[in-house]
Amino acid sequence: MARASLSKRHLALIAALAVPFTVSACYAVAVHAGTNTQLQEVADNAALAGVNSLAASAEQPAGARSAAAIAAAKTVIAANSGIVRSLQPSVDGLTMSVTMEDMDKGTQVSAIARYIPAKDGQTPRQAANLFGYAAASL
Repeated sequence: MARASLSKRHLALIAALAVPFTVSACYAVAVHAGTNTQLQEVADNAALAGVNSLAASAEQPAGARSAAAIAAAKTVIAANSGIVRSLQPSVDGLTMSVTMEDMDKGTQVSAIARYIPAKDGQTPRQAANLFGYAAASL
C-alpha cells in the first residue's frame, strides 16, 4: 500500500517554492490597489461632471446634451493619466458611465453617476441622500 501523506522534506520543498510566488502576489496587489484608487477618483469625477452637464442642459436637444456631457467628462480626464475606454451618457436616464484603463499598470475602473432630481419639495441635496442611495452633492 502506497503512503498517502507527504514527508517533511516534500512539505519543506513546497513551502520554499511557494514563498517567492506569495511575496510577488502580495506586492502586485499592493501596487494595483494604490493605482486603482487614483484612477477610480478620476473616473468618479468625470462621471459626476458628465451627469451635471446633462442636468444643466435640459432644454437642449439630445445630441447636444450628449456631446456636452462627453466634453465635460473629457475635461476632467484630460489633466490625468489613464486611457479612456468609454464615455456613455444617457440623456433619457440622466446617467453618465465612464470606463478607464491604465495600460502601464494594467488596471481598469468604471463609474456611473445618476442625476436624482428634486421631488416632493426637497432640495436636490436632500433628494440625493435618500436612504439606500449613494450620490454626491450636486
